[in-house]
Amino acid sequence: MSRILTAEHIRKSFGKNTVLKDISLEVEKGDVVSILGPSGTGKTTFLRCLNYLEQPEEGKLTMGDVSVDFSHITKSEVQRLRRKSTMVFQQFNLFRNKNVLENVTEGLIYGYGKSEKEAEEIAMQELARVHMADYAKMYPSELSGGMQQRVGIARALAPRPDVILFDEPTSALDPELVGEVLDTIAEVATLGITMIIVTHEMHFAREVSSKVVFMSDGLVIETGKPEDLFTHPKEEKTQQFLQRMLKREEG
Repeated sequence: MSRILTAEHIRKSFGKNTVLKDISLEVEKGDVVSILGPSGTGKTTFLRCLNYLEQPEEGKLTMGDVSVDFSHITKSEVQRLRRKSTMVFQQFNLFRNKNVLENVTEGLIYGYGKSEKEAEEIAMQELARVHMADYAKMYPSELSGGMQQRVGIARALAPRPDVILFDEPTSALDPELVGEVLDTIAEVATLGITMIIVTHEMHFAREVSSKVVFMSDGLVIETGKPEDLFTHPKEEKTQQFLQRMLKREEG
C-alpha cells in the first residue's frame, strides 16, 4: 500500500487552551480510519486542520503530492491542500436555496471548473450511489436528516478526492435515521476510497475501519487494527472509554 496522508506534530490552540498538543497520524491509500475519543478531546479540530478549516500553529502535513508546513503556509498551498480532500459535516451544510442536484454540482462547476453538463453527469452518478437520484429536484427542507446527509456524502464523492473526511456524520440525526447513513458510508468504504471518520458509533467503527485511533486530551493515546484495539486495548484510558461506550450502545 502507498501512503496517502502523513500528519506530523500538529498543534492547535484557541487562545490559551491548547486543543491539539502533538498529533501525528499516517494513513495508507484505501484506509478507513476511525477516530474515537471523549467529547472535547480535539477530534473534530484535528479533522478540520487536515483541510485548513482550522489553522494549526505548528506541524507538517502531506496529502497526496501536496506537502505543507503549517508554521508558514502560503495561500496557494492552502488551495492545493483543500483540493485533496472533501468533508461530510455534522449538520449537512447543504445550500437551502438549491435543490439536491445543484448542491452536488455547485462545487464541481465553481471549485473544479467542470462544465454544467459534466457536473450533472457526475452528480447523478454519485446521487445514484447513495440512493438519492430520485430526489435530485427536491430541496433540503423536503428531505429527512438522513437523506440530507446522503446528499452530503454524494457531494463529497463527486470531486474524486484523495481523502474524504467525515465529522461525526450521524450526530445530528434522529436515532432511527442513523442506520441508513452508516450503511451508506459502509458502501462507500467498499470502493477503496480513503476515509477518516470521527465517530461515536463503536460497532460501526469496529466493522468498517481498517485502523482505529483513540484520542484523549489533545493527544493520540493508541492506534491499531479494530480487532486489536477493541479486544485488547493497551492503554487504561482506551479501556475505560471503550467499556463505557460499548455499554451505552448495548443499553
